[in-house]
Amino acid sequence: MFSPYYDIAKKRFPKAKSVLDRFHIIQHLSRARNRLRIQIMNRFNRKSIEYKSLKRYWKLIQQDSRKLSDKRFYRPTFRLHLTNIEILEMLLSYSQELREHYKLYQILLFHFQEKQADHFFGLIEKTLSIVNPIFQTVFRTFLKDKDKIELPYSNAKLETTNNLVKVIKRNAFGFRNFDNFKIRILIVWNIKKRLGKN
Repeated sequence: MFSPYYDIAKKRFPKAKSVLDRFHIIQHLSRARNRLRIQIMNRFNRKSIEYKSLKRYWKLIQQDSRKLSDKRFYRPTFRLHLTNIEILEMLLSYSQELREHYKLYQILLFHFQEKQADHFFGLIEKTLSIVNPIFQTVFRTFLKDKDKIELPYSNAKLETTNNLVKVIKRNAFGFRNFDNFKIRILIVWNIKKRLGKN
C-alpha cells in the first residue's frame, strides 16, 4: 500500500488492475486496534491489574469474536478460572473507548470477511469523524484506495510465492550467481506444485 508502487505498477503493467491484498487490509485494521490498546493501557499504572491484563491478553482483543474459546482455565493475572470471553469482557470494562472501537473493529471484520463492500465502506465513512485519530488515519487510507480494494479478490498466491523466495534466499545465505538463485526457486516451486502445496 506504498503509493509509489502504484505508479511503478501502472508504468510497467499499464493494462493491469491494481488490487490490494485482503491480508494487508486486515493487517492495517489490526495494527490500529493494537496501537489503541497500547495507548489506553499506558494510561494505567504499570503495577495495576488493568495494565497487566491489557498487556498479557492483547490477542483476545485482536481475535475474531466468533472464534473465542469458551473453555475455562486458571488465569494467574486474575487468580481465577475464566474463559476467554470473560477475560475479554473484563478488558473492555476498563475503557469505554476501548469497548466502542472493539465493536467497530469486529463489525468491520465481519463485513470484510463476508465481502460486503458497501457495508464496509459505509461504516468507515459514517464513523470517520468520531473515531480515535489512529483509526482515522487507516480509514482515510482505505477511502483513498477504495478503487483498489476488491473484496472478492486476493493476491494470496503471489504473497505465498514472495514468501517462498524470501525463505530460499534466507536459507541459502545469499547467492553469488543470480541464475543459480532463479533455478533454485523454480526447482522448489515445481516440487511444491507436484506435492499439491500450491
